[in-house]
Amino acid sequence: MDKAVRCVVIRGGTSRGLFFHEHDLPRDIQRRERVIMAAIGAPDPRQVDGIGGGDMLLSKVCVVSRSPESNVDVECEFANITPGKERPTWGTNCGNLIAAVAIFAVDEGLVSSSSETATVRIRNRNAQCLISAQIQSIGTEARDNHENSGMTETGSRVHLDFLDPVGTVQEHLLPTGNVRDSISLPDDTSVDITVIDAGAMYVFVKADDVDLRAIETAAQMAGLPETMEKLEFIRATAAQMVGLVANRDDATLLTPDIPKLAFVGPARTYCTEGSAEEVDAQSIDLVSRIVSSQKYHNAYAVTAAIATAAAAVVPGSTVHEASGPILGDGMQTLRIGHPTGIIECAIEKSGSSDVPIISRARITRTARRIMEGILYIPT
Repeated sequence: MDKAVRCVVIRGGTSRGLFFHEHDLPRDIQRRERVIMAAIGAPDPRQVDGIGGGDMLLSKVCVVSRSPESNVDVECEFANITPGKERPTWGTNCGNLIAAVAIFAVDEGLVSSSSETATVRIRNRNAQCLISAQIQSIGTEARDNHENSGMTETGSRVHLDFLDPVGTVQEHLLPTGNVRDSISLPDDTSVDITVIDAGAMYVFVKADDVDLRAIETAAQMAGLPETMEKLEFIRATAAQMVGLVANRDDATLLTPDIPKLAFVGPARTYCTEGSAEEVDAQSIDLVSRIVSSQKYHNAYAVTAAIATAAAAVVPGSTVHEASGPILGDGMQTLRIGHPTGIIECAIEKSGSSDVPIISRARITRTARRIMEGILYIPT
């Protein structure tokens, strides 16, 4: 007989996830993972027997509970399921779905709210980071009337402040200790990278160093298997450099999504995927694309926006070279052109050294509750 588990489906930013109360899931981690994979319909890459979407942006699960800490409202943990994989990964935060966590917390009565706004203090266990989320227009028609770049439908606007976003994997903004490092490639060429740990750990490479422009489409990247192999070689080498694996050849298996990789380029005009709307070069500071778990990312992760903006304020980084100087202390905003539009991230920085102190990252997303009900898990 199938096991019945209550589930809520929420869209956050450009991702969609299944949300569970922690007390509704098995405490044993192996049993919990089996429930999660069955809920999504994995490891079948089509995810026909579950309610995943056959895409890593639509194959996410979030487990939420009240926090025992007095200064935190709820705690959450994300399981990311790459279509076709046998097990979920728990290593990284999902910044888009943090907005959905705030909606879940309010709607499920985990936090109290006024008729106008609600502030939800969230601890993400994956990255051990704190996020303050403010939802506007609680209980009014305006709640679901805000646009999100890359989405055709509106949702509830959620302002997200990631507090002390540096050090999700290690303790430092620059895990290698350098603003730039050089990697030798199998074809006897070399490429410069910048590794940043803010929001999540990312490896940034200049697009033209790998014969790209950072405005490629999913279809174009699908036709470049050798380039994807080169990007994975770079990412795996970085994983070894920061001590995540002893041998580069083990990185794809042992740490497939940490660090992630982004290739960046100077601002240029391009058309978005799907809607084919033009993004003018004057409206952005740079263009960027992500590779996560060896897959081209069809949008732009919030954690990537944080890492990109953080890298942009580090003089000499590969991102700083692409975006140009972002001067001054206080809140500095970076506008990133990505496959489905523009994402803006503000970084609060201070300090006179070449490596700035980053105390906060601010970004706005929308979220929409799609459904709730009973999910039947095969026993």
